[in-house]
Amino acid sequence: MAEEFKEIAHSGGKVTFTFKTGADGTHAYQVSYTSSRPVPMVLIGIYALPEGIPLGTIHMGGIGTPWNPPPLPVCLPVLITSDSQGQFGHRCPGCNGYWRSGPWPNVCPYCAVRAEGYQFLSEAQLRYVRHYCKELTDGLNSIENGEVLIDMDAVADAAGKEGPKPAFYVAEQSQQQKYKCAACDEFNDILGRFGYCSACGTRNDLQEFKSKTVTAIRASLNSGGPPEDSLKDIVGAFDTLAGQYGKQLAALVPMTERRAKRLNKQRFHNLTEVRDTFLGWFDIDVFKGISADEQGFARRMFLRRHLYEHNGGEVDQQYLDASGDTSVRLKQHIRETGENVHSLIGFVERFALNLHNGFHELLPPVEAPIKAFEQKKTRMAEYGRGRRS
Repeated sequence: MAEEFKEIAHSGGKVTFTFKTGADGTHAYQVSYTSSRPVPMVLIGIYALPEGIPLGTIHMGGIGTPWNPPPLPVCLPVLITSDSQGQFGHRCPGCNGYWRSGPWPNVCPYCAVRAEGYQFLSEAQLRYVRHYCKELTDGLNSIENGEVLIDMDAVADAAGKEGPKPAFYVAEQSQQQKYKCAACDEFNDILGRFGYCSACGTRNDLQEFKSKTVTAIRASLNSGGPPEDSLKDIVGAFDTLAGQYGKQLAALVPMTERRAKRLNKQRFHNLTEVRDTFLGWFDIDVFKGISADEQGFARRMFLRRHLYEHNGGEVDQQYLDASGDTSVRLKQHIRETGENVHSLIGFVERFALNLHNGFHELLPPVEAPIKAFEQKKTRMAEYGRGRRS
């Protein structure tokens, strides 16, 4: 798609270092940032060594609120601004994966490694930090009274154009899956479809499954599409979802080679085996809250997928033996109903929720962003009630 892997310009602006030497010989400097470009901009700060190595986060409060002290006395404060969409590129120190989100991620969306926000700076931002520290250090060493300008407008104007770029050129790159986390509302732009929210660490598989996949399957069914196709689609979607959680568990939980191979290589079409695997190995019960009759119905429907996929809808002995379905006979051609498939979709949504919740019992999300979002929703609701009263 045209928006994938597109270069995103910096938000621009100008950073000015003003150096002054007092009558008593005291040498000091001030830093100012100005911007007039009509694009979104977010300003953050980090502490870095004079060599340009980030060491900490600056917690910027309101006007008059002092910053937190640097981790070392020699650290320099560095101002960093977002790309022209108000987002920041990030690079994982563990797997080297790249993505975009807000300024302070806690979790890599690909490998789930957790670190401080300043440890996730992108390569472009690190080049900028080194340049910023060099300009400031050189100015402190050589300028008694004067100014040094870092022109980020020139950097922003160079995006997408041929020719040489500034040595500290900063531009980010759009990825493939842009979404707001349902748990904490953080914007994420990641490679591929599935990953962890970079703010709270919540997997987006369930969100994708419910908001896109299930919606599309129900729409097809309601518009007159063959129920058999929708049945195959929902079973296939669950196979994908269970496979994603399985791969993450294989990567993050110590286990035998045999178990890792099962989670990474095999399919998740056999509902009984899926339940036994996740329950027996991880204490995750996909049937939690599902009655025995409902489980039996769902198992039969999952087994029918094989008939529609590989047997033209005709009943074979394998299906009869595995399902215990006495309502059909050998060689009978089954004609599925939309009502049955809608019911199955509802049960699969519950299986998916149980799997998601069980996964995050083992790998809990970061609580602070989720709590902040919940508090924001509460404030907005109270404000809305106040407006209506």
